[in-house]
Formats: sequence, structure tokens, C-alpha cells
Amino acid sequence: MSDDTPERAQALVRGGDMQGAARMLARYLDTSPGDTQAHFQLAHLLLELGDAEGAVQRFEQALALEPDNAVIHSDLGIALESLGRQAQAADAYRHAADGVPPFPPACYNLALILCRAGAWQEAADYLRRALEQAPEFHAARHQLGLALGALGDEDAARACFEALLAADPQNLEARRAIADMHVTRCRYEAAAELFEQCLALDPGDARASLALGACLQELGRVDDALVHYRRLLKRDRSRYYDVVKKLTSASTGRFLVKADALRRMLMD
Repeated sequence: MSDDTPERAQALVRGGDMQGAARMLARYLDTSPGDTQAHFQLAHLLLELGDAEGAVQRFEQALALEPDNAVIHSDLGIALESLGRQAQAADAYRHAADGVPPFPPACYNLALILCRAGAWQEAADYLRRALEQAPEFHAARHQLGLALGALGDEDAARACFEALLAADPQNLEARRAIADMHVTRCRYEAAAELFEQCLALDPGDARASLALGACLQELGRVDDALVHYRRLLKRDRSRYYDVVKKLTSASTGRFLVKADALRRMLMD
């Protein structure tokens, strides 16, 4: 009997020998090509080793044996997406997302592709499917909020983000998302309050610092904006040109000074 078995391959993985495990599984599959799980295991090993093309081939071999396996379709989509084959990845995700029941990770990954393509309504439909199956899938709820916001349904979008905050009051992404909706609608006072909350939770949140400064400029509170910008630059000087862009592009509170004077104002 051959020593090449999936169990021995798993032991090699636990010992850190990924390459050895992949070679062992390949030898095993030469003699046992009908083992779906082994093809699936090898595909994941190849993906982790950076051989996405090889992983795609192994996922496809697994699907030839189990064509309705939603997990394999979904993971095939991940491998295809890593190769930049977006349309094929979407087809793989869709197969799993359209199953009964739909597979939540595939719904989410498909929705991300659809959002990037601007297909917000279809993305929202798939994200709702994911949440029907997995109500605690917080990333899907956040993405649903973004999709609904893009569709102009502010109330429904905000409900998504507020549900996330109810589950985790320290969820910075949800708090920022609500603030961003306020900014989009020029409600700078409400947005500033939320960005200040973000900084209270995480003083190193550069995105919130920049956004808060921009809101304060729009409110005419330029000195307060400069305080936040200077604090940010004291922590991270690489953000200098991000700050300059905010200072010089605001619709109000815009700075129109020479570059050397602006640098002294911010960095001294």
C-alpha cells in the first residue's frame, strides 16, 4: 500500500511542509482520481502556495465529480478572482449563490464584483440572500449598507450601519459610513460629530482625522481643522499631501498660500 494518503498530507501541512503535502496529494490522486475531497484539499494547498492556475484545475476536477457542490464553486471563484478572471469568478460565485440554499460567502463575493461594476441593485439582492442564511455576517451587512446608499436609499442604508453599531458600538467602519452619508448630503455638523467619535475610539484613525478636518473647514472652523491636521502629521508625516489636498480643495475654508508657507503652517 502506498504511503501517499490525504491523512499523511495533512500531517505534513501541520508540520509546515506545504510543498511536500502538495506533492503527496498529487501522487495520491494519480492512483485515486475519484477522491473529491483530496482534489479540494490540493487546490487549497496550491492556492496558498501561489499556484492559482493549478488550484483552478484541481477545483474544476473536484467539480467534475461533484458538480453541485456550492463550496467548491465558491472557492473556485476565489482562485479565478486571484488571477484577474473576474467574469469567470462571478460565474462560479453565482452558481453557489443561486443554489438552494444560497451559499453566503459566494453571495458576498459576487456582490463585491457587482458593486465594483456599479450593479448596485443586483448586489443588494445577493447580500440580502447572504444575510437570510447568515444574519451575523457583518461584512455582508456593511456592504449592503454601501449598496443601498449608492442606490439612494439612505434610511435602509443607515439601518444596516446602525444594526452593526448595536452589535458592536466600537465598529469604526459603520460609524464612518454613516458620517460619509452625512458628508455626501452636506450635513457637516452631524458628520463631524461622528468622526470625532471615531477618533475618541481610535486616535490614530487617519481617515477620520482627514475627514473631520474637511468637515470643520466646510463649517468655517479652519483653526480647529488645522489642529486636527497638525496632530495627524505629528503621528504620520507621510500624510502631508493628503492634508494639503483637503486644505486647498474645500468649498469653503480653502487655503490659498504658497507651498513653503503652508508647510511651515502645518509642520512647524
